[in-house]
Amino acid sequence: MLELSWDGFIEHTQQGWNVGKPPYGYLAEKFPHPVPARRAEGRTKHRLVPDPERGPVVTEIFRLRALERLGYRDIAQRLNADPVKYPPPVANRAEVTVGRWTVQSVRGILENPKYTGYQVWNRKARKKRGKGANPVSEWTWSAQPVHEPLVTREIFNAVWSTTRARQGSRSGAEPNPHSETLRTYLLRSYVYCMLCERRMFGKASKGLSYYVCYKDDTRRSTADWAAQHPKALWIREKILTSAVHWFFRERVFGPNRHRYLRAQLAAQHPSASASARNGGPDAAQIQQRIQEIERRQERLLDQLAEEDGGDPEASRRFRRGIRERYDRLDQERRTLLAQAQQAAAPSCGPSLAVGTELLNALPQLTPRFAELPEAVQREIYDAFRLEVRYHRPRREIHLQVTVSAATATDLARLTTQALVPGTGNATLDQPCFVRPRQDSNLRPSA
Repeated sequence: MLELSWDGFIEHTQQGWNVGKPPYGYLAEKFPHPVPARRAEGRTKHRLVPDPERGPVVTEIFRLRALERLGYRDIAQRLNADPVKYPPPVANRAEVTVGRWTVQSVRGILENPKYTGYQVWNRKARKKRGKGANPVSEWTWSAQPVHEPLVTREIFNAVWSTTRARQGSRSGAEPNPHSETLRTYLLRSYVYCMLCERRMFGKASKGLSYYVCYKDDTRRSTADWAAQHPKALWIREKILTSAVHWFFRERVFGPNRHRYLRAQLAAQHPSASASARNGGPDAAQIQQRIQEIERRQERLLDQLAEEDGGDPEASRRFRRGIRERYDRLDQERRTLLAQAQQAAAPSCGPSLAVGTELLNALPQLTPRFAELPEAVQREIYDAFRLEVRYHRPRREIHLQVTVSAATATDLARLTTQALVPGTGNATLDQPCFVRPRQDSNLRPSA
């Protein structure tokens, strides 16, 4: 009976029927039970349909998390500021309803994959009375979306990655509430050490701000990077902020951003670019050569089959010669097959087209990032999911932002509101930032 019940829940989910109470933002649409006997008893099944009042609240919660990268508590405070616009959820038991948004209610929405349009079951560990969570590999998903989504799958995945990246870091640009806090760090939570992949933290020394990573000898002393990692790895905040400002001004909002993108994609696909420049064979030509080699191999096999075998010594030499020629042809065929696979691999063409389209969705500006308030800068960095990675042995800074089709429109709106209207912090024609000095001996890599 347990196996039958388990299989029944799986089939129920794959057919798109909801199990349990509809999640916040959805309503249950009733359908007659497909089994005649159950239908005669008045039984029904339910599919999810968006709640016109609460559905937009779910979308806004995901936007605040994915775009502004707010923490659970900050999102709850934002929602509680306007309970009419963002009605709080109601618990299954009315007597335990708190009447406001909490950290747990926000987290429950952001962790629920049903908002992507898929029906999902077995997320909770039933052996622990629903208090534990099963690993994602044990979840049961419907084969395709079965109800109207409130967020895209891309946004949902971005929220999950934000949860891991933000762990242990607070939201906003406000100083740490600790009584001994003296300063803030602009790039807090964005800077990582490329050797140990841990997040670097801000530290002041002799009136200057640095980002520091201490070597972790307790857990990772046997790792490959341990010998390259100094006991304390330091880098000036000014060097990092200069690189970040230049990156956003030139690579994200600047007039030459398409040229930078083409150069980057060409560097990522050097073999395809070199083949195109040198006039190398294309996939069709390689396939023709492979077919010709296979025909020659067939002819060699035919000669081997027609050999009469009169003289044993001559027959051995003949067979050995056939084998050597066949092996040389087969080696050439394998080389061509590898070239054909490489030629068929995605080149920078589609990536360039997609990247160009996404960049075109962003406004072209020359923002004076150095003059912007820290809160505005962090709002933009959060929206673009900035990551700054420092490689000490190579003296390199790697910068990365994320622009997707699901977030491009919101990014354009947010940056335009933050940089353009009446602030005097952005212009459309005047250069306002100088590239970091070359004597810093650091190579910014985008």
